[in-house]
Amino acid sequence: MNNVKKIVMIALLFLLVGGIGSIITFNFTEPTSVAEAKEVDDTNITAIDIQSNNERVEIIPAKDQKIRIELSGRSNDKKKNLSVEENGNTLFIQTDNQNHKLFNFGFFTESLTLTVYLPEKLYDTLIVEIDNGSLEAEALNIKDIKAASKNGRIDMENITAETVQVKTDNGKIALSQVEGEITGKTSNGAISLETKSLDQPLELETDNGSIKVQTEKEPTNAIFDVRTDNGSVKVFGDSNWETVVGNGDNLIKLKTDNGSIRVEK
Repeated sequence: MNNVKKIVMIALLFLLVGGIGSIITFNFTEPTSVAEAKEVDDTNITAIDIQSNNERVEIIPAKDQKIRIELSGRSNDKKKNLSVEENGNTLFIQTDNQNHKLFNFGFFTESLTLTVYLPEKLYDTLIVEIDNGSLEAEALNIKDIKAASKNGRIDMENITAETVQVKTDNGKIALSQVEGEITGKTSNGAISLETKSLDQPLELETDNGSIKVQTEKEPTNAIFDVRTDNGSVKVFGDSNWETVVGNGDNLIKLKTDNGSIRVEK
């Protein structure tokens, strides 16, 4: 009877170890090079949808009329795949990581970059969702932009849009010469905006971090709603700023729980 109990206990122990091993892996393998590239005719594409796992994402202008997608760098995951599909006028781009371990202790650093080259034209929508990775986008002309990262900074430069919505749980948001109705939110990180004018709706919010807005000219038609729980506030160098400018049609809402707020010219 005791022998049977011992056998059962040993079997349970092996099952437990095997279960833990399926969740936690130790990776002693040096990352291998990854290089995938795909091209798509841009003629009918008006919307871009990007779903990324753990890559740095770059979106930059193309030199021709082809949309080119590149996944490059080094990875511990040999089954890293790049999926590019067209559905109507929408181009879906997705990176597929087949390694679904909960914890993966690697002894070598992996670094992958997903680069999307877009021909210079007006697109209707751009959606970017990243699990763990940064986003850099520049010189784009898109009506509506939505970008989000769970862990990673978001940088945008020279963007012309009607609406721009960016969000990251942990990371800085930096917007330079981004035009349109802007909403930017982060839980942990500073937010900066450089723009030509503040005569457009703007909402920037962070739980922990400073907010800095720099404009080429002061607004003529805006209302300021600026708040911080712990930190100083100055609007065009004044701690007692005018709340309403002109008719106050454009709401400028800036909020941080911990950090300073600056609006400068």
